[in-house]
Amino acid sequence: MKSKEIGVVLATVFMFSYGANFIWESLHAAFLFEGHDVNAKRYVAMVMYVAAMDSALITGLYLFIAASWKDLLWLRTMNRKQQSAAFLAGLIIAAVIEYAKVYVLKAWSYTSLMPVLFGIGLSPLFQLSVTSLLMFRLTRRLLYERGAFSAAHERAGLAANRPGPLP
Repeated sequence: MKSKEIGVVLATVFMFSYGANFIWESLHAAFLFEGHDVNAKRYVAMVMYVAAMDSALITGLYLFIAASWKDLLWLRTMNRKQQSAAFLAGLIIAAVIEYAKVYVLKAWSYTSLMPVLFGIGLSPLFQLSVTSLLMFRLTRRLLYERGAFSAAHERAGLAANRPGPLP
């Protein structure tokens, strides 16, 4: 059962992260980065790709916290230290990516609308940290407070593939 639970948690984090990052990328990319092709076919494909990469990074961030706390299911008892570590790691990852893409590879540049901190855009700088924490909390709420792995389901015998009480 534990391996199924781990798979459900990872899949849920990835899917929620994809949705959140698709929205975030859609909102900030067209207005805050110079040189984007706004052709719908190419733009949507680019946003889908970037949202998938961000989701993979957030899933990796989840696994980093799991390894650091030696608990693959740390969301069950998520605490402030884990949230702070995830937020800080997200900031570091985003800062490295943005610096490399803007200043080393020159893959994109910001418009004058983008607020910057030390030359790095604030929206992309905080994106991984904010979306990861929101998705970790949403996943925890969905799976452990109300969902298949909640205490209420455990008491009713609905978790771990046990038959529940007769109707």
